[in-house]
Amino acid sequence: MKKYLIIAFAFTSIFVNAQNKTITGIILDSLKQPIPYANIGILNKPVGTVSNEKGEFSFILENTTNLDTLRISSLSYISKDILLKNLSDEKLTLILKNHIEKLNEIIVSRSNLKNYNEGKDKSDTKQQVLFANPNYKNMNLGTEIGRKFSLGTKKPSLLTEFKFFIKENNFKKVKFRINIYSIQNNKPDKKLNNSDIYSEVENSLKNWTVVDLTPFNIITQQDIIIAVEWIEHSNDGNKLSLPIIIPSFNSTHYYKFGSQGIWEKYGKISSSMILFYQQ
Repeated sequence: MKKYLIIAFAFTSIFVNAQNKTITGIILDSLKQPIPYANIGILNKPVGTVSNEKGEFSFILENTTNLDTLRISSLSYISKDILLKNLSDEKLTLILKNHIEKLNEIIVSRSNLKNYNEGKDKSDTKQQVLFANPNYKNMNLGTEIGRKFSLGTKKPSLLTEFKFFIKENNFKKVKFRINIYSIQNNKPDKKLNNSDIYSEVENSLKNWTVVDLTPFNIITQQDIIIAVEWIEHSNDGNKLSLPIIIPSFNSTHYYKFGSQGIWEKYGKISSSMILFYQQ
């Protein structure tokens, strides 16, 4: 068994006017305030990044064409698409309009709720899936690793806690975003959390990371996918990965390389993740 789960991207299209240059800029809201940790990248390609806490970004346009689309997105804002051929400057100021998506309200009685958990707690595996890929420098910020949680549709579920295991890490500081998705066509669809959920680790932590979900009052009545997204790191490391369990029957693993990349689905594989909830 190979040590790493290899995610291969095959590009069969002919690259016309291929570009290899760095673009920089800042992402603002309609009041000209910076949007921290917004996703920016080439649609359906592993090229992109995440803005920093000041809304600033920089990444290399590698193996792209003038016909490719640059997408900028962030929770609570309307996504913006721009054809690369329409970019007037390599230093960009991008403005997103505010948008609040109304989710269907689900009411749960908090009396007589029972506690449940689902996931895999095995962490001493030889296999691992990469966040930090030395071949891509910072371009793989925005990469997401997740798994499906089967909560069912009969009763509402109140999500209380989520934890994931970090297998390899030599960064002094790393920041993650926890994304909770509905499922459409067996892939992540819309986010069910209406505000960003962050988790930060320090001192090259290699252990379980626990995220308290109770402040976000996330109630759902469906199966969901929870993904861990890498959004920030200190400049002193080059290794960051999560363990995966192969085989893991009745499990489904999801991986998205880069900020606006394509979701890939793998059956009978699981990350070391556990969700706690009440029904």
